[in-house]
Amino acid sequence: MPGWLPLYGGFLITGVVTVLLGPLLPELAREWRLPVEELRALFVVQFLASATGSLLSSYGLGLSLRLGYLLIAAGLVSLSLAPWPLALAPMAAVGLGLGMAIPATNLRVAHSQPRRRGAALSSLNMVWGAGAVACPLLFAVRPPGMSSDAVLLVLAAAGGLVLISLVPTRSGGETAAPPASAPAGRPGGVLPGLFAVAAIMFLYVGIENSVGGWLVGLADQFQAERSATSLWIGSGFWAALLASRAATPLVLRRVSEPALFGAGVVLAGGGLLGLLLSGSQAGLAVAAVATGAGLAPLFPLTISFLADLTAATRSRNTGWVFALAGAGGAVLPWLTGRLAGGADGLAAGFVAPIGGLALLALLFGLLRRLSAPVQPQTA
Repeated sequence: MPGWLPLYGGFLITGVVTVLLGPLLPELAREWRLPVEELRALFVVQFLASATGSLLSSYGLGLSLRLGYLLIAAGLVSLSLAPWPLALAPMAAVGLGLGMAIPATNLRVAHSQPRRRGAALSSLNMVWGAGAVACPLLFAVRPPGMSSDAVLLVLAAAGGLVLISLVPTRSGGETAAPPASAPAGRPGGVLPGLFAVAAIMFLYVGIENSVGGWLVGLADQFQAERSATSLWIGSGFWAALLASRAATPLVLRRVSEPALFGAGVVLAGGGLLGLLLSGSQAGLAVAAVATGAGLAPLFPLTISFLADLTAATRSRNTGWVFALAGAGGAVLPWLTGRLAGGADGLAAGFVAPIGGLALLALLFGLLRRLSAPVQPQTA
């Protein structure tokens, strides 16, 4: 089996499992005869466990991958059997597995293709996005009479297959790659660059979740009653993000990673301003597509920058960077909702992601400055 196939196949599964609670919660609420709001603790447990897994993920990428998929598979099987509130434990196992597998996969792919990191990571994260989009469809198209527990068992079996494929054989086991030489000429060393990358990832995940979480509600404000139009606008954002991420490897054949990153920031900034200022659903739809297309390359390119910064250490001790990224997904959407209100309604809250993107642009400039080689002085 080609070495990349388990990584990409596994990442498709992590995309499905990451957003699994969305379509699963209503069915669990009916099964357990509880109001769906009482099950919100499952989200909290998944997030906290995922952050913990991210902290552990960089201590041996191969081990993190195998342990991550083991926890995902075992957690899904246990979740299909556990009653409430015992289901919190398997949900924690699933979150811990996701937190270990997702960063380790990104870094494994980044280190395996150093000459085309941005393109490879964009393709990888496009696969994750495809899994996230497919998750609700998986529940919608299942055969009549197939329970949600059966869906969980199918996903667990798929995770188990990925785990088996990742186990090294005697003849072809994992070999430690020789450490790359430390990047030369970086003023201030690697640590300031790591802090800049961590802050960029915090802001990016927060911006993406703010737009994805509040866009449908913003579109609803332009109509008296909810209609499918708002849902289509929300889907348009994610569709544009997926399409742009799919096109990124082709674009990178003609432009550099930093140039594409800067262009993405500009396009996303224009889209976010459109979301703030647009006075119609048609304008929102255009702005949503622009925002998704602009944001798409930023996350995989940031991971590429992270892999370049830590090439000498093979990304050890960087789990905190991914954990901080997850925290951004909680903070900025909360701030967006907090700022919303008044005459502008939800639109006013989009000041938060706009400000976050402006700060992200400044941090990117700082990262470029830290990464620039020092020019030798001449007499």
